[in-house]
Formats: sequence, structure tokens, C-alpha cells
Amino acid sequence: MRAKALVLLFVLSAVMLSGCAGDKTTDNGANVTDNATNVTDGDDNVTSENASNVSSDETEQKETTDEQPIVDIPDKDDIAQEPQVTDSDAPRYYTIRLEKYLSSPNTLVVAPKDTVFWTNFNDPIRAFTIVSENGLWESRSIGYRQSFSYTFNETGTYNYSILGNPRMSGTIIVK
Repeated sequence: MRAKALVLLFVLSAVMLSGCAGDKTTDNGANVTDNATNVTDGDDNVTSENASNVSSDETEQKETTDEQPIVDIPDKDDIAQEPQVTDSDAPRYYTIRLEKYLSSPNTLVVAPKDTVFWTNFNDPIRAFTIVSENGLWESRSIGYRQSFSYTFNETGTYNYSILGNPRMSGTIIVK
């Protein structure tokens, strides 16, 4: 059974490797490309002559087809080294981690229409009850690895707390 598997593996790898061969052909051990011809001098040295008659001072223009789209790659100096942030009016999402009996971050500044997720990552596993001290939502229980979210629509300063854990309280500032 192992011999059959090895033979099958050998045949498959041979088929795959044969598909990796390119369009280049070999002439006396030298690679020949589409636009060059080989000239042999009397000492069996092979030199390549360019068949398109382009001088060394001119740059060679390649023809484009549907298979070869032109891609404009910017120079290395033109590429920004730091990420660029695009300002947009789209709502954003923020996560407050409830972990190690702390709320992180405990103060968060958001814009109207942004959504805040409180996610319970506490270890040891424990459910928390989140309370809006401004009455934005009813008290909610958040189990381990579960989340509660709220979308802030109006500007203002809003406080929340976790029942029985005063160090887990925090503030959301909507500007």
C-alpha cells in the first residue's frame, strides 16, 4: 500500500513540476527569450542580440494586452511611511474591556452616532451588571465573553458603573 502511495505521490509531483515550466525554450543549454536571438562565435560563446533594434540608450516599451494590464507603482520615496487616517462621518465602534475587575479605558471620548461595546473578559469567569447612571439603558447583565452595546446619539457626559465593583466605573464623553 505504501509503494502505491509513493508512486502516486511521485506521479503527482512530476505532473505539477512539469506545469511550472515557462514559455522559454532551451537551445544548446542557453535560455532563449522571445525578443532575442543567440549568436555563437567560433569559440562556442553564446551572446544575445536584441531583435527589436532598440539601442542601449532607449528604454524598451512593452506592448500591453488584456492579459498584461499596466500597473502604476509609485516610487519608494512617494509612499508614506505612516498610516494615513481619513476623516469620515461614518459611525465608529469602541470596545471597553471589563477585565481584572477594571474597566479599560475608563474614560472614552466618542462622537454622536458612535457605538460603545462593553465586553466581559474577566478571569475568573464572572457575570457583571452594567448600570447607566444617567438612565440611558436599564441595568444589563454581561456574561463571560459576552458584550453589551449602546449607541450614543446626543452630546454630553455619561457615567456607567458595574454593580459591586466601584473600580469598574467609567465615563463616556460624546462631543
